[in-house]
Amino acid sequence: MDEKEVAKRFPCGEVEGTFADYIVVSWVMWLFFGAVATWAMWHAERGDVWNQIALDYIIVGFCVWRMTRQRRPLVYVCQNGIVIRRRPASLWERIDMLWNGDNYYTFIPYSQIMGFTANWEEIHMVTDSGGILIVMVDLQFVQYNQKLELLTLIDERSHRA
Repeated sequence: MDEKEVAKRFPCGEVEGTFADYIVVSWVMWLFFGAVATWAMWHAERGDVWNQIALDYIIVGFCVWRMTRQRRPLVYVCQNGIVIRRRPASLWERIDMLWNGDNYYTFIPYSQIMGFTANWEEIHMVTDSGGILIVMVDLQFVQYNQKLELLTLIDERSHRA
């Protein structure tokens, strides 16, 4: 999902910036998937059973596809709030997220954000009815200075709203 789609899909205003996983983590994952794809190509060239070779090429296709999906934004910083990608709750949701990843983004207005946990795996927010909602997120691999910038933005804009 790009910035124009975010602004059109959610009542968040204009997108001002994004946060993604730390580049080192993304490169490690890119290299991992590249190594698995290389191994699968090597294994396919030495295979003699057609279904084994086909499985190797399916693995290569999956790895290349996952390599292209690295550095996808986890948080969109907008005028009226943040659009954050929540963590899948089950194996079926994780599988669904591979194809329908845009469905896992949630808009949270600045005034409803209470804060993050120490390990950056949950965001706490206040609902419209006054309850507390915990949303599971995957921000533990975001760079530290970007986390501080996100906290500063939320703090400044939550008092404005």
